[in-house]
Amino acid sequence: MKKLFSLSIIILFISINNLQSQVTVDNTSLTIEQYIQNALVGSGVTISNVQFNGGSAAVSNEQVGSFNDVNSDVGLPNGLILGSGDVTMASQANTSGGSSSGGTGNQGVDTDLASITSNQIFDECVIEFDFSPVGDTISFQYVFASEEYDEYVCGNVNDAFGFFLTGNNPAGGTYNAKNIALIPNPSNPSTFTNTPVSINTVNLGFAGTFGSLNNCTALDPNFASYKIFYTPNTVNTYEYDGRTVVLTAKAPVNCGEIYHIKLAIGDGGDGSFDSGVFLGSLSSSGVGINTNLTTIIEECNNATVTITRSDTLFNDTISLAISGNAILSEYSTIDTVQIFDPGKDSLTFNVSAFIDNITEGIDTIIIGIQGNTGCNMVTLYIEDYTPMSITVSDSMNICTELGETAEIWANVSNGRPPYTYLWDNGIGSGDTLTVNPEETTNYISTVWDACGNSITSEIVPIWVQCQLIPTNVFTPNGDGMNDFFTLINLDDYPAPSVKVYNRWGKLVYENKAYQNDWDGDNLKEGTYFYIIEPNSKKFEYDSNAKEELKHSIKGTVHLFR
Repeated sequence: MKKLFSLSIIILFISINNLQSQVTVDNTSLTIEQYIQNALVGSGVTISNVQFNGGSAAVSNEQVGSFNDVNSDVGLPNGLILGSGDVTMASQANTSGGSSSGGTGNQGVDTDLASITSNQIFDECVIEFDFSPVGDTISFQYVFASEEYDEYVCGNVNDAFGFFLTGNNPAGGTYNAKNIALIPNPSNPSTFTNTPVSINTVNLGFAGTFGSLNNCTALDPNFASYKIFYTPNTVNTYEYDGRTVVLTAKAPVNCGEIYHIKLAIGDGGDGSFDSGVFLGSLSSSGVGINTNLTTIIEECNNATVTITRSDTLFNDTISLAISGNAILSEYSTIDTVQIFDPGKDSLTFNVSAFIDNITEGIDTIIIGIQGNTGCNMVTLYIEDYTPMSITVSDSMNICTELGETAEIWANVSNGRPPYTYLWDNGIGSGDTLTVNPEETTNYISTVWDACGNSITSEIVPIWVQCQLIPTNVFTPNGDGMNDFFTLINLDDYPAPSVKVYNRWGKLVYENKAYQNDWDGDNLKEGTYFYIIEPNSKKFEYDSNAKEELKHSIKGTVHLFR
């Protein structure tokens, strides 16, 4: 960005036709989220929840794209590019002392980006997402370039950018939007200063109209030593007038945890003359180990353990250390030597536990990876398996003619839920069912648990028996009508017993399997008392039956000749 001014530009006698840009930029064929996945995310890192300027990243925007540089003239061969304007400007030949393309011209609102410069931010481009690393460090290379170079350094504008990391710090505490785009220590470039990279901190100290060497020193007393990280554009295969050398952003992390990072850039001071940042792959090196589940049930399920690595170029031998309080005979053999072939990024093996018929609580298997800095340990828990037991509802009696139904159920304990129920006779599944058979039917339930083990219930008889109803009058006169003491619905009862008493309480008739065949014998006319035992299971077990059906049936019958 440059203040509006008038500049004299020395025109070099170079034919424009001979200027051929080697940097190519694409910012239209993918969404921002796809550019992040395809051009930024490298090995050992998985990402989620990508956002752009606080909203959806499922869009395209001129300020985000991918780049390719066959000669690495910007220092990196390919990757992601973010800019304070249309990033395709980077693919133009550098024929102007100051260029701008696109951008909204709007003032920025991101407080983290604003913290880098005292100038108002314009045309901000902010991408953020969550990520999980496989190793103990995340890193990526980058190059910051700008059209503000060299005329406007250390002046009243300061195009800036930052990479802001949030999450747990392995050294203690947390990162709270910590900027990891910092200038390296000149004497030891593997370590970093606390100074953010910007046009005012990495430059040659141009003593021109809009900036001054003295002002650069005033902004940072260590300015002069930072010059080694700057290089002007001398190849004319990309637009920006100057850039940093290839720098590295990195930070210690805890493997497997979720972190948040924000990549932000914007014009500082005004909305003119663009800056851009070229980013290589965000990666995390190391060997990681994880499992699809942590609890193993004896003779039930398997835990699939996966070992991953970020560097796939060579073969690699991984040694496992096995510990925990489970003894070796309790679980399947684990090969403590795992070998990666070139090009392979993961290895898997299954761990299962055996039934030892000992109730011992929870055992542990701890699988660790020796000699690496990745996520190097998983803990598996072995739980006992207790075989299933099953109880079922009692037998019942229903009268389908009256629309009665029966509720049958099976109750399973132990084993491992969820359970799957299947009843015979094709009546369906479920632990409780309502049935109304047309004739007496036996029901059986078979239940499977989550481990694939099964158990079959005892028989649940449902007796189709309507209420046994005695007649109150019979006339044994041989006319073929009402000649016998009749029990209505007798067909539903195989062997009811009948006792008949006279008015003085004397037993005058008894039958232990009555079949509607008593004609009064030679008894006189009169009133007689009866006691009927239906002998039905319903009376013994059906708690919902009418009271008179649970006990003996008592009453009187009149005999007329």
